[in-house]
Amino acid sequence: MTQFLSQIRRYLWLESIIYIIFGLFFLFEPEATINVFINILASFFALFGIINLVSWFIQRNQGDVLDYSLPVGVFQLILAIFILIFAKPILAALPLVIGIVLVLVGLSQIIDAIGHREFVNVSPWPFISYGILLMILGGILVFHPFGTVLFILQLFGALLVVTAVVELVGAWRWRE
Repeated sequence: MTQFLSQIRRYLWLESIIYIIFGLFFLFEPEATINVFINILASFFALFGIINLVSWFIQRNQGDVLDYSLPVGVFQLILAIFILIFAKPILAALPLVIGIVLVLVGLSQIIDAIGHREFVNVSPWPFISYGILLMILGGILVFHPFGTVLFILQLFGALLVVTAVVELVGAWRWRE
């Protein structure tokens, strides 16, 4: 049992160090981190596409029954190219779409709060405030889509670092 707990502690330390490293990258270099992530993802699909194509050619040369390696390999290569070309525009468009939806939901919330007053003693101002807040957040997403993605990545990096520090403190206290 002691060996098991010792192994868990070692993994907690390792996990915390990895969290800190990735968190600092996300915090201080979010755009470079996005580029690295896109390249790793595209390389992953390209590598497995090539492996599937080679597997298909080996099966064909050996006279084996051909499986779905060829279409899967071609699809993975096409997906890798698609990721390299369109990942950044999709990342930039996603906050734009979410921002438009938030503006529309906020506007709907305000209209509902003003138009559907069923109870006299219930104030519509909390619902109106919520609608205004949604519209402001949606406007920020619409007018600064890529900056918002970078900010969210920086926030994610900060959360990773904080999580790692909390886990390190917990592991240090747990050792006693």
